[in-house]
Amino acid sequence: MADFQFKEAVTDLEFQQIHRLNHQVFAEEIRQHHPNVNGQLVDRFHSANRYFIALHHGELAGMISAHPGPEFSVASRLPDPSVLRSLRAPLEVRLLAVVPRHRGSAILPGLLLEVYRYASLHNFSDLVASGITSRMSMYTRLGFRAMGPAVPSGDASFIPMYLPLHPPPPELRRHADLCSSRVQSEHSVSLLPGPVETDPEVERAFHAPPVSHRSSAFVAAYEEIRSQLSALMGGMHTALLAGSGTLANDAVAANLRACFSDEPGLILSNGEFGERLIRQARLAGLAFRTLNFSWGAPWNFNAVEQELQHRPSWIWAVHLETSTGVLNDLPRLLAMAAARSACVSADCVSSIGAVETGQSASLFLASGVSGKALGSYAGLSFVFASDDALDRLERRELCPSFGVVKSIRHRGPQSTISTPLVAALHRTLNQNYFSSHSAQDRFRQQRELGRWVRAQIRASGLSPVAAEQDAAPTITSFPLPAPGFARLCRRAGFRIAHESDYLRSRGWGQIATMGNVSRSAIEPIFGAVLDRLFAPAEQ
Repeated sequence: MADFQFKEAVTDLEFQQIHRLNHQVFAEEIRQHHPNVNGQLVDRFHSANRYFIALHHGELAGMISAHPGPEFSVASRLPDPSVLRSLRAPLEVRLLAVVPRHRGSAILPGLLLEVYRYASLHNFSDLVASGITSRMSMYTRLGFRAMGPAVPSGDASFIPMYLPLHPPPPELRRHADLCSSRVQSEHSVSLLPGPVETDPEVERAFHAPPVSHRSSAFVAAYEEIRSQLSALMGGMHTALLAGSGTLANDAVAANLRACFSDEPGLILSNGEFGERLIRQARLAGLAFRTLNFSWGAPWNFNAVEQELQHRPSWIWAVHLETSTGVLNDLPRLLAMAAARSACVSADCVSSIGAVETGQSASLFLASGVSGKALGSYAGLSFVFASDDALDRLERRELCPSFGVVKSIRHRGPQSTISTPLVAALHRTLNQNYFSSHSAQDRFRQQRELGRWVRAQIRASGLSPVAAEQDAAPTITSFPLPAPGFARLCRRAGFRIAHESDYLRSRGWGQIATMGNVSRSAIEPIFGAVLDRLFAPAEQ
């Protein structure tokens, strides 16, 4: 099973393979439908179906679909179709098919696990299906119950059946555990700070055909993205860059150098990414003092006040320190700096999209990325600039990659940019941050989920690195409880961060809920994983 990958179908190529397998099994093999000359069969519920597939070296090996209704094909096989109305929220399972050479493998549990996860995530109450009579013993073992007698269809007969999901059926859970321990799942839940779990709609936008970055439609979407990002950052002007957060912070350093030359500054650091700012500032030729705090500790504002006695012209710091999960008190720093006429710039790479950043209107420069809490793919980064920064930079010449002013003044991208990355970012911004109301809902969900995650970690006897009052909503660092913990998480279908040098050197792991994840989707990591943590076979 190591060669199989399980995921939701999102690309045109995957859907073409689905239509071919649908025709092969249900038209050519069991003659439920009439064969056609093009060898493809598009399901009548195709537009509403969610397809989950097994891939073998990129080729379709098996498939299953989930259909939420309100019309169900199983109704035609029921003596009394009104019985479906007694189910609170049924989800129909259809089009279960496996390529002949892969039959007899453990593909079926993997496909059912994908459907079960989807049904649990979206709060469906029951699975309903039409099971072919020759496989009824298998369906019965999984917990399905017949709703009526077998009904002929083509060369096969089907039995209408249902499976209650509350409480979770034990046999299906057992198959899920078996599958999770044996299958390499492309769609294992990402609890990494990057890449994050993406919404299927964002995936579809990313997989749409690329377009010209000079086309009028693309430029309009590009400008809408800049407007949405500016709104998230309290009205700061937005420059989009093709690259990582490191590139954005290099650009910030170059622009600070252009603005302040040899005027002294101050950099605050309480984690890996604060230390990176120090290295980047040094390489950019900036003059500055540093104020270092223990990893996991918040900024000490008494120490900050003492440093402000040295009258720094500028301050640079990380808002949400990804390495430790500490959310630094940026509003307080801004207020203190304003009293001393110091310009504050911030690394907002992990905070944008995770917390309210409206106070950023008082920032001088800031950086952000398209991945992480915004919920899209890595590859785009942003530099945000205030009116004051633009005024100071207006007559400064920088290389094109760092020329924030020209990028902000220019309509559309100045140079080639990945249009699929822009399309994916556009979709996630429209989904989660379209208005101030939707953004506040997103921030509230992030806070609530983060509090729950940290409570579960503490209840398991583990201690987050950040104190609760300093904790970021979207990422929690903690000492790994055992050498095999990350591997155990992976077997259960979850990827946690533990491989970065700064985590490995400290024996830390991280659970990040930056992307498209919910409480119901990640509950098993605290049950299936932590409950079995000290089982000898897992160490």
